[in-house]
Amino acid sequence: MNQPAMPSPFSLDNPAGYRAWRARKLADYPRSIEALRVPIRRLAEPNRTEVAALLERLAKCNMALVDCGDPAQIRPDALLQLGKRLGLRHTDHHLCADAHAVSTIRVEAAGRASALIPYTNRPLNWHTDGYYNPPERAVCAWMLFCRQDAARGGENALLDPEIAYLRLRDQDPELIQALLHPQTLGVPGNAEAGPDRRETTFGPVFAWPQGALEMRYTARARHVIWHSSPAVAAAREALTRLFSGNEDFIYRHKLRPGEGYISNNVLHNRSGFQATDPSVPGRTLLRVRYLERIDG
Repeated sequence: MNQPAMPSPFSLDNPAGYRAWRARKLADYPRSIEALRVPIRRLAEPNRTEVAALLERLAKCNMALVDCGDPAQIRPDALLQLGKRLGLRHTDHHLCADAHAVSTIRVEAAGRASALIPYTNRPLNWHTDGYYNPPERAVCAWMLFCRQDAARGGENALLDPEIAYLRLRDQDPELIQALLHPQTLGVPGNAEAGPDRRETTFGPVFAWPQGALEMRYTARARHVIWHSSPAVAAAREALTRLFSGNEDFIYRHKLRPGEGYISNNVLHNRSGFQATDPSVPGRTLLRVRYLERIDG
């Protein structure tokens, strides 16, 4: 006889399950991103010990900091091979990515990418990747690796979405309830022709369709449609306070050449940056997004 499914600890109807999950989540939670660092000798061929170390950190914090030491290893093929070793198979093909869904993130002076903030030196506000995707193509994981850093700026702040959920639920479960509404966050479609065309998409901020918590969020002020209810406005304000306050669980780091993040689509931002030496190549990173998460 099939046993009934256990209610999710993220369900507001399961306070006991939430308390048990919360205790496990906060037990020995790393307070420094250095605790998430995993040296990998060959990025395209991590050994079992290296893979186990990555999975351990991802299981705890939904992210890991990879250090291969040599920026020459930061190649599209190496990133895709690393993803396969972590069980990632389905990439998110999108605007400005190559045929293998690998994006080169650098300042672009012309072309389609030059109109998008990630491809400028301007700051990027808090967001999860792919928040404009429809639910059936939700970005669940990504990796971002640095070939060349900026002379000044370009730091990231990162926050585990499970911690964001925990902080808001501890403050007031009604904040979570507001962010579960299927019309909470909408993103207008674009006017691209052909396969790059995107329809207007609505969805919740928090969901757990496959059991694991997923979050879609952007702090941008334009080209987004937030539900107009006072409850959603209060939840948005609570998130803004969380991001701007002195939150112990927010990691801050500037990627150096040969370093990279692997994450189950954690919240992140980026400060503005500039190059002071014109003889040095500009800030260059490689990114791959995936439609499945990394399960530890």
